[in-house]
Amino acid sequence: MDLDAELSALAAQEDLPADLVRRLLQHPGARRSVALLRRDLTDELIAEIIELGSVRTLAANTSVPSRIRARFAEHPEQAVRRAVAASIRDEPLGLLARLAADPDPSADLLPGLLADPATRAAAVAYAVPTPELAADPDSDVREAVAAHPDLPPGLRDLVAGDQDIFVRNAIAARSDIPPALRAQVVGTLEHDSPLVEWMLSFSRGTHTCPPAAPAPPNLTRQQAESLLAQAGL
Repeated sequence: MDLDAELSALAAQEDLPADLVRRLLQHPGARRSVALLRRDLTDELIAEIIELGSVRTLAANTSVPSRIRARFAEHPEQAVRRAVAASIRDEPLGLLARLAADPDPSADLLPGLLADPATRAAAVAYAVPTPELAADPDSDVREAVAAHPDLPPGLRDLVAGDQDIFVRNAIAARSDIPPALRAQVVGTLEHDSPLVEWMLSFSRGTHTCPPAAPAPPNLTRQQAESLLAQAGL
């Protein structure tokens, strides 16, 4: 298991001291695991996760207190509201009714969502795909462009040569891509990591599920401190 995977596994370990959880928030992968999986998040940790930009992942955590999930139902980012709607019971009472009446999408918020780096990628699906978005420095934005349902053929063919393997993979997964171009793009999608290969094939619907990996053993505090030190956290 590589260091990133070890940190993500540590982030989900039960009974992990809060000070170690807080240090893990500085690692993006571990932060996502904390936000989505932990059942012991304090108000302070929740506030820090939101400040660090992982509110969408946090909104999908069914263990977040209902009073905070109610706030997420009013969030300006559609993906956050969807995460709440997909993972809640009607608690507090009436929350599902508010979500059912949600104006989806909130078109007047789109310019602001596109301007914010934290929400730009999620907002791309509701925008007109442009060469500027296709050349965005954030690969998540370019991947969203590659998956856009109304991507023009010329822009699709341009994005097919993107430097990021996941962007090219999103192009290969499109139903409107000519067979010759798909074969050309798929030929560029080889990767040394079996996990990355599986993720790529999953997006294109050509995957086979690998056998479940055994759960990693819980680390002692000393072992956890050593792992954090390796990551500079």
